[in-house]
Amino acid sequence: MNPDQARAKVAKLRAHATSVAGTPEADLFNAKADELAKEHGVPHISEPAPVPPPKTPRSTGTPPGSTARTRTTHARRTSTMTGPSTTAKPSRPASDGTLRDAFTPRTRAAFGRNTAPGTAVAGYIVAIVEEPDLDFYSKAPKLNPDGTQQMVPVLIIQTDGGTKPYGGGLRKLWMRTGIADAIIGACHDAGTERTAVGGKLRICFEGLGEPPAPNFTAPKLYSATYEPPQQEAGR
Repeated sequence: MNPDQARAKVAKLRAHATSVAGTPEADLFNAKADELAKEHGVPHISEPAPVPPPKTPRSTGTPPGSTARTRTTHARRTSTMTGPSTTAKPSRPASDGTLRDAFTPRTRAAFGRNTAPGTAVAGYIVAIVEEPDLDFYSKAPKLNPDGTQQMVPVLIIQTDGGTKPYGGGLRKLWMRTGIADAIIGACHDAGTERTAVGGKLRICFEGLGEPPAPNFTAPKLYSATYEPPQQEAGR
């Protein structure tokens, strides 16, 4: 390093010391500058870096001759509206229809669309009710010629071996088409005109018959046996 380069280096160190005056780093820059000046014979005497005057805090008061500005604070409004999820729902006594639906034993259809041939259900008839007759495909109500709704008898069979009118063994048989034909034939074979509560019924899905005409659905065929209740059998 020649004298000119050393002089420039010393000047740069002095500038760094001035930029951080009053800190330990300033003393280190000055010491390094002194050492370098002495080593290369640079005629530059070390001077303590000037300490910048302390900053005067900015006054927050009101300047003379000016009027103090008053700041108005507005109270924040809080909403007390109740959301839909917290709104209490009105209650009322249960109607007879609601109670009847709630306490009616749950039943399942004895046969479905995909029932395999040879499937049979058997048990005691525990109830005979009627329901609105619905179209098998559209589920729309069927109507009589006078516009009233058609009703269909429904046999409810307990298939668990007992005679309780409730439980998981209840099955429903709608008295129409092939099921009705099989049960009517079983009743005549047993010497009675119709089924009764307490009678024992067994019905089996045998399979599909021949369609009555082209493009017609094949009928479902069933077979059944029926035993009247004891009081009817003894008559």
